[in-house]
Amino acid sequence: MKFTNNLLGLRLKGIKTPRHNRTARLLHWVLAPSFFLLAASGFYIHKPAGAYGFRSMDKARKVHFTAQYFFGFYFLSRLYYAVANRDYRKLFPGTRDIAASPGFFAYEMFLKKKKPYFPKYNPGQKLLFSQMAILFATQLLTGAALYSTGKLQALSRLFGGLQNTRLVHYLAAIALSGIVVGHLYFAFTDSLEKLKSIVTGYFRPK
Repeated sequence: MKFTNNLLGLRLKGIKTPRHNRTARLLHWVLAPSFFLLAASGFYIHKPAGAYGFRSMDKARKVHFTAQYFFGFYFLSRLYYAVANRDYRKLFPGTRDIAASPGFFAYEMFLKKKKPYFPKYNPGQKLLFSQMAILFATQLLTGAALYSTGKLQALSRLFGGLQNTRLVHYLAAIALSGIVVGHLYFAFTDSLEKLKSIVTGYFRPK
């Protein structure tokens, strides 16, 4: 997909260019704090430690159970938005992304000097988004099964019982934490202008 920021169909440097609309930015800032609260409280619940910022199991559970509703709201809203606006085509890898992956990862591993250009998200980011989508759904299902072990007992059976559900939930949390680190790496090493666009909605191509 060719990137343009004007009616002439050209990519002009220094022109204020839309990148993230208001809905996408709002949902991103619903997700970010809810994820970090869920991760910190969840790891504390699994193995209490002062490094997670909690002093009691009761407080950690309350934070975890509250944050899960914001996380669920984000997932369902983002899913609807992606389908309704066909936004998913910008988030997940396509044939062009697969073809461009060797050059992109060669640059990321300092094997190539020239930085490849991508209109919005690079293949690495799209790969992470795909993994996030799967793991988010996994966390919602396993989290719901653990939250209501009686009424939603059928959900835990999908994962082979309550103990397996806990294990899947924990491993998915670790995987998601690693993916978020990767997401932050790509965000901070790509472009400061693009990074600011998650707040402002705009960036200026260089």
